Formats: sequence, C-alpha cells, structure tokens
Amino acid sequence: MIGRQILVAARLADVFLRKHGHSKKRRSLPVDGRDDFQPWLTYPMIEFLNSLDLSEKSVLEFGAGGSTLYWARRSKEVISVELDQEWANKLASCAPPNVTIIHEPDGGKYPEIPRQFSRAFDVILIDGAERYRSSITALDMLAESGMIILDNAEWYPNCCDLLGENLIEMPFSGFAPLNAFTSTSTAFLRRSFSFQRGSRSPPIGGRMLKALDDSG
Repeated sequence: MIGRQILVAARLADVFLRKHGHSKKRRSLPVDGRDDFQPWLTYPMIEFLNSLDLSEKSVLEFGAGGSTLYWARRSKEVISVELDQEWANKLASCAPPNVTIIHEPDGGKYPEIPRQFSRAFDVILIDGAERYRSSITALDMLAESGMIILDNAEWYPNCCDLLGENLIEMPFSGFAPLNAFTSTSTAFLRRSFSFQRGSRSPPIGGRMLKALDDSG
C-alpha cells in the first residue's frame, strides 16, 4: 500500500510540476512545462482551449496577464484592458504585434473601454476588475458564435446568473497554475457556438491508446 502511495505521489508530482509546470513562472507569469505562457485559468479550461483552433479568432480581455501572451500565440488578435499601470507596462514591453493593451485606471470607465471598437469578439475573458459591469459589456460585444470565459466563477454568482441567462454554461473546476486550491473557470457559449476543433492530443499527463475500432 505504501509503495502504491509513493508511486501515485511521484506521478502526480511529475504531471503537475514537470508537465503542467505548476509552480513555474517567467516574468512573474505562469508558464507550462515547455516554458510557454499559459492563462491563469483552471487546467480543465486550459485543456478545453488547447483543443480548439483559435488561429482566426479575436480575443478581448478584461484583465491582462499570462493569458494575454497565451492568446497572442494562438489567436489572430488580442485586446486587453488593464487597471494597473505597472502591470500594463510590463506586458506591453513583451507583447507581440497582434496584442493591444489599454491601461484604464478609472474603475468606472474600465468596463466601457472596449465599446470604442464597435465590433464583436469571438472570445471574451473576464478576469479583472469590475466583473459584473464587464459581463454586461461582454454580452453586448460577443460574436454570434463566440464564448465568454469568467474566471473564479464561484466567487461571482451574480455574474454567472447574468451570463447564464441566455448562454450555455460550462464550468471547468480544478487546480490552476501556481495555486494550492481549486477554483472554477466557466465558459459561457452562444447556442450557435461553432469553433473548429484543433488537436485531439491527450490531456497533459494522459496518454492515447492505440487506435481502436469504435465504429460499432
């Protein structure tokens, strides 16, 4: 029994610490086991996002961070609204050309800033200040086939009620990079959600069986 427990603990450490890069940071931002920047969302949500083809998608973020550089690598365009000046400057200094970071120190104006673009976004991440008012703006600016992601959804039931009224709610609960507690990142999908699937790779730490005939 003790030998089994040691084996399980060793495998868990390998999956979380080496493959997920659970405690790894670069420029104070979370990175995965390959040193690629990853969003500070739950691992189940990250796996879901990794399975999608986002190459032609536009992304709007309320709150910049590791997710900004993750989206930059995988999507066509990223626009991030950030309340903190130092954080905005830090990300702007290392962001690629397809990223626009807008610093807005006024919490009253912050949720309204994206309206200046007068167009819809395929993915909208709410992970910053003023989350309820940001949710209202997100609903107005979401593309007809898009999705909204609300991080730490368990802390914001009013936001969940608002977003879930007309969207399909999909919670992804589990551990997130750097954290020693579980949380929930929730995707809210349009009923016409139609993102193309990308990779069918196994989850991080998982494995694929040899091809099986599952046709019948």
